[in-house]
Amino acid sequence: MLALIIIGNLIIIVSGRYYIYKGIANTYMKGHIRPTIYDKDVFTNRIVENGASQAWIDSPDLGSFIFSEKQKTRVELLKPASFLVAWGDTIIYEQYWGEHDVNRLGNSFSMAKSIVSLLVGVAHDEGLIKSLDEPVANYLPEFNDEKKDITIRQILNMSSGLSWSESYVSPMCDVAELYYDTDDRDLALNRRTIEEESGKTFRYKSGDTQVLMYILKAAIGRSVSEYASEKLWIPMGAESEALWSLAGDEESNEKAFCCFYATSRDFLRLGKLINHNGNWNGKQLVSEAYISEFSSLAPLKKPDGKPNNLYGFQYWIYNGLPYKVSYFRGMSGQYIISIPEKDLVIVRTGSGVEANWVNTPEIQDDAMEGHRTEVPAYISIGLTIMAQAGGS
Repeated sequence: MLALIIIGNLIIIVSGRYYIYKGIANTYMKGHIRPTIYDKDVFTNRIVENGASQAWIDSPDLGSFIFSEKQKTRVELLKPASFLVAWGDTIIYEQYWGEHDVNRLGNSFSMAKSIVSLLVGVAHDEGLIKSLDEPVANYLPEFNDEKKDITIRQILNMSSGLSWSESYVSPMCDVAELYYDTDDRDLALNRRTIEEESGKTFRYKSGDTQVLMYILKAAIGRSVSEYASEKLWIPMGAESEALWSLAGDEESNEKAFCCFYATSRDFLRLGKLINHNGNWNGKQLVSEAYISEFSSLAPLKKPDGKPNNLYGFQYWIYNGLPYKVSYFRGMSGQYIISIPEKDLVIVRTGSGVEANWVNTPEIQDDAMEGHRTEVPAYISIGLTIMAQAGGS
């Protein structure tokens, strides 16, 4: 054991990956195998201010709708923190587990990617970003090299072609470094090289979202937290301040690929915004045209050569039902699921997921392939609760 510790330390020192010490201290040393939704105190955070709150309507039957034993077993198998269902402006189901409650902020993890994308849409609507098809190099000097032809659209739909390792097991991978280290700009903008032709293949890369954050910051001239507050959090009437974790000290930038902390009730608002095509109670916060592209399948192929069946502009799309379903998704099972035709939003937070669906010779389900297998279960439960509440 001592020899392993010495060798491990030597590897960290020789490689210069000192962020691994922070990762070990805040995962394994605390009894976790990965980051948790309560990591906010591990990092410096920037406040996303709210304004006058717009309270949800609580269904008069809130608390009377119950899971079947099968549904309860399925939900609790994956270590939930919260499960909420909103039908229109009314919360028809709300339950918390463990230390989570109505006021507790939880980590969005990669649901933050979709928030960044929405803010890019706002900046585009305002003319601060002139075109989604212009080169990233127009905003970031680091792209004035072999990367000069990569466009904002290709970053949005994760077809940049840039190198990146997205493993949630290896502490040596890029995404672990981006989470725990402080030099995010160097990692996201300088140290990546072109591995394949841009604009052809969807490959999920958190580094692309961090690039988006820098594009957005260059376009708006301020932090993405301030912009999120003004353009989303205040007009949506969030009941609580949100937090966005930073890469370093108070002057550093947001870890835009993750780490937007909010209550589950306020996460519901983002799903409602999508259900109404970017409109919030009569005010268009994000243009309908942008939301349409945001929540539509990008015309790309997946790494296996099949057509992209699951991703838009930093946002997930599920096609297994006769109506549209799309969702924000974060590590360890953070979801905001929107079903516009039903005016239904489902929020699930927690610390467990099942595997991605993989087709077998016996069962071929191309609509599900690549999506987490719990996604349709959560959708089904949300629809069942809506039916109990009187919906169809």
